[in-house]
Amino acid sequence: MAAQKAAAKKEDFAGQQSLLNKELKEGIFRRVYLICGEQAYLRLQNRDRLRAALLGDGDQMNVSVYTGMDVTAREIIDEAQTLPFFADRRVILLENSVFFSKNASVESDALAAFIPEIPESASLVFVEESPDKRKKLYKAIQKNGFVLNCEDVTPRMLGQWTGGLFKKAGLMIDGPTLDRFLNTVGEDMMNIVSESDKLIAYCMGRDHVTAEDIAAVCSPRLKDRIFEMIGAVSRRQKDKALAIYMDLISLRTPSQVILTLLQREFSRLVQVKELQEAGVSEAEIARSAGLSPWIIRKNYLPITRSLDARRLTRSLQQCLQADQDYKSGLMDAGVAVEMTIIRLCI
Repeated sequence: MAAQKAAAKKEDFAGQQSLLNKELKEGIFRRVYLICGEQAYLRLQNRDRLRAALLGDGDQMNVSVYTGMDVTAREIIDEAQTLPFFADRRVILLENSVFFSKNASVESDALAAFIPEIPESASLVFVEESPDKRKKLYKAIQKNGFVLNCEDVTPRMLGQWTGGLFKKAGLMIDGPTLDRFLNTVGEDMMNIVSESDKLIAYCMGRDHVTAEDIAAVCSPRLKDRIFEMIGAVSRRQKDKALAIYMDLISLRTPSQVILTLLQREFSRLVQVKELQEAGVSEAEIARSAGLSPWIIRKNYLPITRSLDARRLTRSLQQCLQADQDYKSGLMDAGVAVEMTIIRLCI
């Protein structure tokens, strides 16, 4: 039963995307949409398609765009209640808005109360990376509109889509080479597009992509280098971990960013380890951690299977102490990271 539920969840994005495509093609429009999830490529793609479909032949003066914090619920409500100018509807687009932030409960709740009352002449489109699903606003949109979560993209779907990028460019890429490419650049679709463009240009004049091409051109993601560092630390390979750190510094990655990522990933590793020891399935672990099952298997499980809970907890505490030392001015970020790596390897 648990496996069936996990499989069904993996198909949520594909099913919802298919339904949204069908509705837009048939001219069926909701009064409120929420496009969310970690895949920025899909968020932006669906944002632009929604905007174009909702406006139709309407003038651009019938679309209002709000980004960030500088807007109130009253302003959005007034905008939605204003009739469009010689068009079927007014479109209000809100990206990374104040209404899903932790400090905007009153404004968020006021807008949530308005959601069921949105007039037929208006459509609200929210675009958020990580909306709080506990908020009344999220629940109101879910009940009265359409939510598309752009993160449950299965490895198979991602592989097919990525293979299509190379095919469109006239390049063949076999299964193992495609897997190597995805393992190098990660699952973020924006990054995949960027790295595949580099690889396609590098392979110009040939008809296929090789593993050597990927090694020569593609840049491993910062998160993957961080996990490579954590893997070295877990094996107490101090010199290797420090070498990875120096590589990141040579690529102009700020030391404080590396420290923050180490702290965040060890926190997640502690969480994953606790869930593992409680007998929780991989799919449930992924859901609890807010990550895809593929990423859990690729990055987290190899570490949690090799380290016990006590060492992971101690590692997290060392990262937290280093962060506190840096923020309190006891040491600069670079020294804090180097000292942390050395301590983690002891």
